[in-house]
Amino acid sequence: MPTYDVLVLGATGFTGRLACEYLANRGGEKVNWAMAGRSLDKLEKIRKELPESAKDTPLVKVDVKNPADLEEAAKSSKVIINYAGTPYSDKALPVVEACVNNGSCYIDITGEVNFVKSSADRYDEKAKEKKSLIVHCCGFDSIPSDIGAFLAASEMKKRHNMGCARIRTVIGDQSGDFSGGTLESGAYMMDNPNIENADAMKKPYGLDPPGGQAGPDTTDFGGIRALGYDKDAESWAMPFVMAPVNCRIIRRSNALLGYPYGNACSVGEVMEVPGPLSGSLMVSGLALFGALFYMRPTRWVLQKTVLPAPGEGPSKETRDNGYFNLRAIAVGEKALEGGAAPKVVAQVKSGTGGDPGYKCTALMSVEAGLCCALQKDKCSAQGGVTTPAAGLGSVLVDRLNAAGMSLSVDAA
Repeated sequence: MPTYDVLVLGATGFTGRLACEYLANRGGEKVNWAMAGRSLDKLEKIRKELPESAKDTPLVKVDVKNPADLEEAAKSSKVIINYAGTPYSDKALPVVEACVNNGSCYIDITGEVNFVKSSADRYDEKAKEKKSLIVHCCGFDSIPSDIGAFLAASEMKKRHNMGCARIRTVIGDQSGDFSGGTLESGAYMMDNPNIENADAMKKPYGLDPPGGQAGPDTTDFGGIRALGYDKDAESWAMPFVMAPVNCRIIRRSNALLGYPYGNACSVGEVMEVPGPLSGSLMVSGLALFGALFYMRPTRWVLQKTVLPAPGEGPSKETRDNGYFNLRAIAVGEKALEGGAAPKVVAQVKSGTGGDPGYKCTALMSVEAGLCCALQKDKCSAQGGVTTPAAGLGSVLVDRLNAAGMSLSVDAA
């Protein structure tokens, strides 16, 4: 029997520390968890900063470059939640391999499509044999989008017994800072254009499993090029910067689940803006930032002056006061008798979870891990390299609601 329910790998990083803090503060179920990282001294320092309830939390030395460390960590744990990324592409595949070898589950908060593709290509079949759940993208990228689409499509089937012509996820009002790790991962991929499976980001269905039937999408923004009025959202909108990640995860979920969202369901994600004028300013600002970040000299200046570095993050006040709101709008694949196609709207809100990129990401990823550690019998029995929606589904919805977030479907 594994010694730990949950092993937090990368516990000395910024989000890893928040995950440990969340585990130390949460009540209810008894969870046997441990903190893991390269340095026991650093782990001890972090443990002393945690609440009193964490004072006896075990510390485990794990160097992700040491296969023996990883094998022992995976053997001793029901699930490893991996925060030792930034980027994940160059250090996390051995962690996945160790989990699969030992029949353990794996959770992370990556937003690196190429890495997810590599993980699926290498380990999906063996993970299924071992009944290991390997679930990537369990932070703000991509749980709100993926679970929101899952809720909306499920309700469409329940109410109207049909699939969806399209699902639009809409990022609404939010408050929070950029993640230094996300920015660093983006920079890594820019600087390494020939990285393994880089083309997965160029293909809307680049994360679909072998034999997937693809679909109609050629972009990830639902027809919004730079700025436009989205008729489903009934608001002005612009492309959301993480849509290429989130939409590929949603499409993979639909494929893994057997296309319950619709055989030809289109998926897009946008960010709501107050109006055309403010939206134009936001689009221009984002384009300028993108251009400056793309060029190494100006990126270096940004990183040295205004952008957070990996391992850094916002103040506790900013994390506590941060929030996000997301709507997933599903439109039925056929019209109702004598009317238009039905519409179902799912809401995913941070509630008391905090800012999207850090505090709520820690919450979501830990609860995803607890799905595997404590309720695996209610999750996907198939195992494999899966997604939050396909692998964890309603179990995760219930846990997130119990943890203080708000996930619901609007009344008919």
